[in-house]
Amino acid sequence: MNMTKGTRIILLSIAALLIAGALLLNASITENHPYSGAAKTLREYGYTLDDDDFYNAGSFPDSTIQDILAGQDLSEAVTASIEGGFPSDINARGDIMLLLLTLENKDVVTVFTRDGKAELCFIQRISSGEIMPLTKE
Repeated sequence: MNMTKGTRIILLSIAALLIAGALLLNASITENHPYSGAAKTLREYGYTLDDDDFYNAGSFPDSTIQDILAGQDLSEAVTASIEGGFPSDINARGDIMLLLLTLENKDVVTVFTRDGKAELCFIQRISSGEIMPLTKE
């Protein structure tokens, strides 16, 4: 089948527009993922993960971390989180989400987000229960 130069240009232009549209749609979907803020933060610490790698252990609209974990001593978690560079205000009100991520060594990263941004974040060793700050990998 012989194509004229004009037909070829039109088809290539349409293909380029479709590819550009797909790339924009993909970027928009990724940016709007509910876990993207936490995933981005962990990537900045050197962890390799996708937004979907988190387990959502609960969402709590208009709440505080302290309210969610009432009766729990959070001092060790707050200290580790602050050492890791996170705001760690357990009394700040907002839309709280509890995300968990299991690492290859089976330790668990716990991330509480407030309004989509990491607020309290630490690593817990499953073998000992020790709570540690998130460090650069």
